[in-house]
Amino acid sequence: MFSVVIPSYNHARFINRCIDSVLNQSMQDWELIVIDDGSSDNSNEIIADYATQNNRITHVRQTNQGAHAAINRGLAIARGEFLTILNSDDEFSHDRLASCLRVFGAEPDVGLVSSWIDVIDSENNSLGVKMGWENMEPWPIANKAASFAGTDDYSLNALMSNFVSTTSNMVFRRELYEAIGGMRNLRFAHDWDFLLRACATFQAKSIPEPLMRYRIHGNNTISSNRKWMLFEICWVLAANLDLFAAKLMPNLSLDYFKNSHFKMLESFNLQSNDNIFWVLYWHINRARQMGLSNPEEIYLHDNDFRQLLLKFIQD
Repeated sequence: MFSVVIPSYNHARFINRCIDSVLNQSMQDWELIVIDDGSSDNSNEIIADYATQNNRITHVRQTNQGAHAAINRGLAIARGEFLTILNSDDEFSHDRLASCLRVFGAEPDVGLVSSWIDVIDSENNSLGVKMGWENMEPWPIANKAASFAGTDDYSLNALMSNFVSTTSNMVFRRELYEAIGGMRNLRFAHDWDFLLRACATFQAKSIPEPLMRYRIHGNNTISSNRKWMLFEICWVLAANLDLFAAKLMPNLSLDYFKNSHFKMLESFNLQSNDNIFWVLYWHINRARQMGLSNPEEIYLHDNDFRQLLLKFIQD
């Protein structure tokens, strides 16, 4: 019923706990697909040992291509009705799959489920519980009550920031994956981009329990290149904002127009890179008007072009 995809990369220190958290699920109707993305440590030896002992585990090795490519390869192999990702340094709680299944069973219109998160360090100590969009914001929001966070709207809060925090915190129906596709070629924000595309098409729900453990340590990808990360934040919003136009302004009444715009002004923090956002937004939308399909992906495939823009990022 569930396909769990683990994109593995140089996490030999954590991979046992990661895989064990799938093996120990209270709901046992699952398959596990581990795609190792060119690890240079002994991750593959550990994974191979698990796969030898359990025929529900598939182990695939590939040259290093990035997390998005490893995830997409795993999703392409997956056979389950429900799909989920578990990064090789994270862990599921014992009842995660069962809890998500109950939501899907009770609410057939829900296409994606996330949960609160127990944030842990490299020694498995808890650093606190991230309660969806209620706390631990990835960047400051000056007036939360007046922003989208002052509402209980999942998709608008997802538009404001990536409150799910990680690909490990998304469980989704196969039909959602088939409708919107997999992860795009982003180093830091492929999870947020996927989440926004999902929320624009399907209903989503947050379970108010910490059903996964998200590990913070010195080798997290997000700590490796801040300028690139800030560029991707601007890109994700520029590429996906128009998907929410009908929700942001469902009618032309002046009162709603004012309310919507004030909430947007309180909700977005581009961290002094508004100019990059507007250049991306204008270019993407003009290219769409001229008939280009997915013009935003030019920035993902042309590294020289992206590097020129990174010079203008304020970090």
